[in-house]
Amino acid sequence: MKSRVLPRVLAVPVAAILLLTAGPAYSSSTRERGASPRATSTPAAPQEGPGHGPHIHLSRGNDNTNVTFSDEIDVPAGVVHQDDIVVILGKARVDGEVTGDVVVIMGSLEISGRVDGQVVGIMSATRIADEADIHGDLVIVGGPLNRAPGAHIGGETVNLDFLHFVPFLRGGFSWSALLWVFFLIKLTKLAGLFLVVLLITALVPRRLSIIATAFPNRWGMAILAGLLGYCATVVLCVVLAVTLIGIPLAIALGLAAKLVKWIGLAAILFLLGHTIGRNVLKRELSHFAAVMGGFAVYAVIYLVPVLGSFFSGALSVMALGISILTRFGSEEPWRKPGTQTPPTVPPPGTPTGPPPAYAAGSGGS
Repeated sequence: MKSRVLPRVLAVPVAAILLLTAGPAYSSSTRERGASPRATSTPAAPQEGPGHGPHIHLSRGNDNTNVTFSDEIDVPAGVVHQDDIVVILGKARVDGEVTGDVVVIMGSLEISGRVDGQVVGIMSATRIADEADIHGDLVIVGGPLNRAPGAHIGGETVNLDFLHFVPFLRGGFSWSALLWVFFLIKLTKLAGLFLVVLLITALVPRRLSIIATAFPNRWGMAILAGLLGYCATVVLCVVLAVTLIGIPLAIALGLAAKLVKWIGLAAILFLLGHTIGRNVLKRELSHFAAVMGGFAVYAVIYLVPVLGSFFSGALSVMALGISILTRFGSEEPWRKPGTQTPPTVPPPGTPTGPPPAYAAGSGGS
C-alpha cells in the first residue's frame, strides 16, 4: 500500500470533529470567497428533493475538495471532479472522474467511473462496478466489499471486513446498526453491574439493610448529598490529575466514589425488591432474591432509550448521596458539628489528676 493512504485515513476522524465544531462558520466564509480558482470543473451539486433535510457542503482551502457530513455526493458520467472527496455519514457515487482520493466513513460508496487516487472506505458498504477504473489502492476497513470481476484496481486491494462477524453490521453501517451497538454497550454495562451488585450483597448484607431502612425518610437529602459528592469528586480528580504524581490518586478517588455509589445502589435495589415481594408477592424475600428483583426492574427501565439514561443518572445520584449520609451503611452515624466528646470517667478507685510521674532509673528490681 502506498504511504499516502495512512495519513489521509488518520486525518479523517480529526476532520469529522472539526466539521462538527467549525463547519457552519467555515461554510459561510467559503461562500463569501466564492468559487475556487483552481477548479476546472464542478461536480453536480446535490439536489434537494421532497423529504430531504438540509445539506452541508463545504469547500476546503483554495482547492475543490468536498467534505460532506450526512450528505450525498454524486459525480455524474462526463464530469471531472478536481481533487479529493471525503464523505462522512453519507453516500458517494462516482460515475465520472475524480482526480484525487475518495474517502467514505460510515456511509456507502459506489464507483463505476475513474478515480486517479486512492479509494478508502471505513465501516462503509462499497460496490465497485465492472466499468470502475481505480489507479491507486482500494482499502476497505470494517465494511462489505462488492467488487465486480471486470473492475480495474491499479494498486493494492485491502479488505478488512471485521464487521462480518457482527450479524447486524454485515450490510455496512446504518442508523439501526448504531442503535444495536448502543444496545450492546448497555447490556455489557448491565452485566458488569449485575456482578458488582451480587458481590456487594454477599459481602455486606447488613449495611444494605441499614441504608435501605434510611432511604425512604432521607431521599431528599440524598439527592443533595449525591450532587455535592459528584461535584466534589470531579473537582478533586481534575485537580489531582493536573500533576503526574496525582494521577494515581485521581484514579483511586474515582474508583472509591464508584464503590460508594454501588453500595448505595445495591441498597436501593434491595429496598425495591423487598417492597415488590411484600406488596406484590405477599412474602418476605431474602437479600439475594430482593436485590435480584430490584435489579430486574432497574434493567428493564435502563434499556429504554433516553428514559433509561435519565433514570440511571438520577438513581446514581441518590445512591451516592444515601451511602454518604448513612456512612456507607454503618450503624454509627456521622458526628454532628458542634458535638463534644463526653469526658472520660475514670474507673472507681482511680485517683483523678495528672498521671503519676516516674523518676528516671526507678523501677522494680
